[in-house]
Amino acid sequence: MSGQSLIDAVRAHASRVFPGRALETLGWDEGGVVRNLADFAVVRVAPAAGGASDLWIHLSAGASAAPMEDGYGLEFVLLTRAPEKLATKLLAMVANLHADDRYPLSLGQALEIGHGWLPGASADHLLVALPTLFDPELEWLSDASRNVRFIWLVPITRAEAEFARKHGHEALQEKLGAARADVAALVRESVV
Repeated sequence: MSGQSLIDAVRAHASRVFPGRALETLGWDEGGVVRNLADFAVVRVAPAAGGASDLWIHLSAGASAAPMEDGYGLEFVLLTRAPEKLATKLLAMVANLHADDRYPLSLGQALEIGHGWLPGASADHLLVALPTLFDPELEWLSDASRNVRFIWLVPITRAEAEFARKHGHEALQEKLGAARADVAALVRESVV
């Protein structure tokens, strides 16, 4: 496995964590969004056939090429209700930002996007959070040549971002969980 490219390793990891689900590898080369990354792709995981969930899972592959001071690199996870092309763009933008030494992302950070996370969405921020909604195996990809941690980008509203900054991201995640907030929904009420 150590000879695999990062993109191939992320794809193999997704295949192990989500067995039997269709995978697609997508690139994004429009508008110079990934200028800080040598190679970048998104591995899109289709919903399980006949499964209870209709969620599409998008995993970045390329943000972790340069490990952080902690010795591991970050990749990002985004959920959508449909196979959204713009989810690839959003992940490319976040990965590119993270690859810039001036703007590394960290757990608990609320990232302002400047517009809805997808067209028509009420959430215009992303919370950088642990991937607690997923199989625990998703969080880490480690082999002889890499240590990668997958972090969930949770779409949140401006009010929720302000709440997280004031009270901590764990408090916001508790509120999202208690409200059973559908964070993949384009339009949803703030939980704060």
